Amino acid sequence: MLEIDSKIYMFRTKEIHFADYPYDVDGYAMVVFYSCRNKVDMSGFSRIEGKTLVIDLTQNLDAIWENMKKKSCRYEINRARREGIVVKINQNFEEFHKIYRSFWKSKMYADIWIRPEFIKYGTLFTTEIDGEVVAGQLYLEDDSHMRWIIGGSKRLEMSKDRAILIGCANRLMHWEAIKYAKERGIKEFDFGGIYTGGNKNDPRYTINLFKQSFGGTLVIRYQYNKVYSKAYKLLRYPYWLIKRMPA
Repeated sequence: MLEIDSKIYMFRTKEIHFADYPYDVDGYAMVVFYSCRNKVDMSGFSRIEGKTLVIDLTQNLDAIWENMKKKSCRYEINRARREGIVVKINQNFEEFHKIYRSFWKSKMYADIWIRPEFIKYGTLFTTEIDGEVVAGQLYLEDDSHMRWIIGGSKRLEMSKDRAILIGCANRLMHWEAIKYAKERGIKEFDFGGIYTGGNKNDPRYTINLFKQSFGGTLVIRYQYNKVYSKAYKLLRYPYWLIKRMPA
């Protein structure tokens, strides 16, 4: 499991990733469990069900590679290599923050704030083309799981040819993250959720195609929330709204 402590005003909060079941914690205003495997009814906990794609990393690496789609994934990874795209781990944090905010403001017309806990506990992969950082993806991990949390790129700012190359860079980053996880004995690579609607005009549908190109198995995971402090419950939403206001 991965435990992340935060503080909002005077309130201590905890989030726990990759637990099998939720459980009560002492001394916190709120606890949130992400990516729980099992569905249970727990007093005071709300539950959200979601689907995601996971790759079984106990497989041979060659088998994982062969399960990826040839044209929409493997070809683009190989092209990224031929083009000399460079992948770096846990570097370029400042550049990634700028790319992430710019990318999602362009898509969602809102300012996006990266939680500092993600930077502290996460593993960041970035890609460079001719020395320029063009994309990044941030993951959370424990001894057995690795999950994609956030990502962004400069492709919306680039020419069509350059944007296509950045798409290749994004696939190369995921492949390098998969290899990184397997080398560390991690057993499951999680693509961080999947859109379950059928609207092909929804931007999330395109993201689905990207994730599905890597293969993987569709599974159900659960999020559990419990708020212990009534005062925190009243104040947390105004807090997050303030944090997301444009700088």
